[in-house]
Amino acid sequence: MQTTIAALRIGLLNKKRGNFAIQEQLIGADNVVDETDAEVEHHEQSLTEAGYSVYQIHWGPNFINDLQALQVDLVFNVSSLVEAAILEELEIPYVGSDTFTIAIAMDKSLAKRLWQQVGLPTSPFCLARSEKDCKVFRDDPPFEYPLFVKPVAGRGSAGINDASVVHNYDQLVSEVVERLETISQPVLIEKFLRGREITLGVLGNEDARTLPPLEIVYRKGDITLTFEKKALDNDSFLCPAPLTAEETQMMQQLALRAYRVLGFKDFGRIDTILTEEGPFLLEGNTFAGLMCTPKEKPHSYFGFMARAEGKDGKDLLDEIIQSAIKRLSLRTRE
Repeated sequence: MQTTIAALRIGLLNKKRGNFAIQEQLIGADNVVDETDAEVEHHEQSLTEAGYSVYQIHWGPNFINDLQALQVDLVFNVSSLVEAAILEELEIPYVGSDTFTIAIAMDKSLAKRLWQQVGLPTSPFCLARSEKDCKVFRDDPPFEYPLFVKPVAGRGSAGINDASVVHNYDQLVSEVVERLETISQPVLIEKFLRGREITLGVLGNEDARTLPPLEIVYRKGDITLTFEKKALDNDSFLCPAPLTAEETQMMQQLALRAYRVLGFKDFGRIDTILTEEGPFLLEGNTFAGLMCTPKEKPHSYFGFMARAEGKDGKDLLDEIIQSAIKRLSLRTRE
């Protein structure tokens, strides 16, 4: 017999997301707004409205003991590789991708290599682990300026600012060294692509489908979206994105292929850019935000896409949970 909603005990982790920690290193803790509590509150309310029994689990020294004591059937909001690894070791099921896929998606260079291997379009790139790795752009550039630099493992635009777009070698070295010294992780150097930034939410597994595509509209004069601009809600969105039927189908098919190549499970977001030469994959996010409130301007891209389809937080999270239940073949609690 399959698990009924009322019988399913859902664990909600309360832990600061890694992108907030990265940005605190760059611009200081006082300049970063941590929405962890608001996000957990949203998920708890939405899942309760959907009929699930929900239990918060706070990250800390007693995390494992608290987790085992609650005897949850499923953990919903894993947001780091460490959390997923602990749950797998404890054999506690969780919603979303496994540690192997999370590790791939977190390393943007690895994800891009996998996409390249199957012929999916993504911008040219290389990885800088030290200042000397920049020298190729002085001696024999593998691709032309302008370039775009960002942390290889950042998310939520963490580590991206207006200086991320570089136009010469001196700027490149300066921006790469700053990130290496501040964040202590390799820096991804990409060919900067001009175009329309389109992101697509994907739900499901074998039967995966896309939500309506969303276009990120930059303010006049901006050429990229930074963490600070996101936090201040200075960006705007169009959802569904104003694409032709042919463009919409093309973007949705590309997102589904990218999602499957990386092995995403239950849900995920695929970020793309639509240029004059066609669409290019930017990155995949296994930890995409899922807040659908407030109704007028949800605090996540997924929220906008769900609202465009007529869904609220309860509907969105329930569909994701049901995908996980089916994939994991969860059984009824005795």
